Amino acid sequence: MQTATAPFTFRDFREPDLPVLAQAMGDARVTQFYGLETRHTDAHAIAREQLDWYRQLGADGEGWWQAICMDASGAQAIGGIGLYDRDDDGDSAELGYWLQPGHWGQGIMKNALRQWLPAAFRRLALHSVVAYVEPDNTASSRLLSQAGFTLEGLLRDCTRRKGRYVSLQRYSLLASELGA
Repeated sequence: MQTATAPFTFRDFREPDLPVLAQAMGDARVTQFYGLETRHTDAHAIAREQLDWYRQLGADGEGWWQAICMDASGAQAIGGIGLYDRDDDGDSAELGYWLQPGHWGQGIMKNALRQWLPAAFRRLALHSVVAYVEPDNTASSRLLSQAGFTLEGLLRDCTRRKGRYVSLQRYSLLASELGA
């Protein structure tokens, strides 16, 4: 069994990942705070939409999403980690991530962030990465703090999700803080 501190394999998402994406995007525990915006209700259609979005971000240079794999071969994705909405003025991008619930609470995402972020900063030539977290998502708040992100503040009722306004905490990590 691989530990949460062992190196993970990261690779671009591909067609065979559609069942894993559908399982994740169809699980309300995974998408509760994911900020998923889609007109689809079918998990397979949402998975296809996500895969296409991941690919388009990379092709446009606006972001980069990769699968998190526990095995060296990269055969089985257990989650995803990515950057999107690259801002050229600030050389910044937004962070997103998800993990299959069977892998929660093992420190996997914290270690995946530490391993993956340096390459992401280099690939997209970033100065900073930001993450927005709903205050009720205490697991993500704790994760980002443990991964070296700084809580900058609360944006009150700044966006709508599922027909209601929600506040978001803003976290950031500067390139100079990587590995600190």
